[in-house]
Amino acid sequence: MTKPSIKSYFLLFFLAAIWGSAFFNYKIVLTSFDYFLLAGGRLFFATIFLCLLSLFFLRSINFKILFSKNFYIFFIIGFTNYVLPFSLIAFGIDGMSSGLAALLMSAGPFYAIILSHLFTNDKFNKYKLIGTMIGFVSVFILFYDQVYVTKSTTIKSVLIVMSASLSYVIGGLIVQKFKKFNNQTIATLSMGCGTILLLPICIYKLSKLNINYVELNSLLSLIYLGVFSTAIAFMMRAKLIFDNGLIFMSQVSLLIPIFGLYFSWLFLSEKFTANMLISLFIILFGLWVLQLGYKKSNS
Repeated sequence: MTKPSIKSYFLLFFLAAIWGSAFFNYKIVLTSFDYFLLAGGRLFFATIFLCLLSLFFLRSINFKILFSKNFYIFFIIGFTNYVLPFSLIAFGIDGMSSGLAALLMSAGPFYAIILSHLFTNDKFNKYKLIGTMIGFVSVFILFYDQVYVTKSTTIKSVLIVMSASLSYVIGGLIVQKFKKFNNQTIATLSMGCGTILLLPICIYKLSKLNINYVELNSLLSLIYLGVFSTAIAFMMRAKLIFDNGLIFMSQVSLLIPIFGLYFSWLFLSEKFTANMLISLFIILFGLWVLQLGYKKSNS
């Protein structure tokens, strides 16, 4: 991989802001819709948006691939990158603050280090090992504080959100293997396949939904999640992976907790504990140590 450009860093920062804003929108959507309708609606609006863009701007999307022997790839990408993590976050965030969920998702780079060591040529050195250990210390602090001290969160909710972060990393490794498809094609077709996977259960859920209890803010937040936090964000994610690799892209988790905590305070008036701030600084330190490890590897 070449050295990341200024444009890549700008995309990374912008992606963090978009994803950081997703967590408080999850809370708003869940006041009217259940977990599967949130995940399915997010994918539905994302797919519609990208298909409309393809008619006028994104002419590079190759829809014919869905009718080739490689069609199954997009169902796998759709499941690991969207269906599974979207559903897991929706389940988990219902039992915690949106700011805490953003912090827990920051474990992504540390999962990426472990999986890259196991399945790629990107191996551990002492800095990467130390950085990974520091990262999981920060997760332990959050876990202990929220589950055992403040008792505002369940163990189940923490593990569910952390599993979503792991699913994103696994999905990223899969995306990285299929560079022969451009990022617009991967994003659009995999989101469409993800929508298809969730369609049966969403149709059932919609048949049971009382439209009178659906709030406008919830619908607008769902559309926002689909268009910005999914369609636009995941095209940016795919481009960052293709241009700079999974490890560089996973550093978005360095910034997501900052935006997530800020937006949850600004829009939902959520409070965060001293231990949450301590954990955030430890995460930042751990990621800085990881960067030392990559500099050593590249040299």
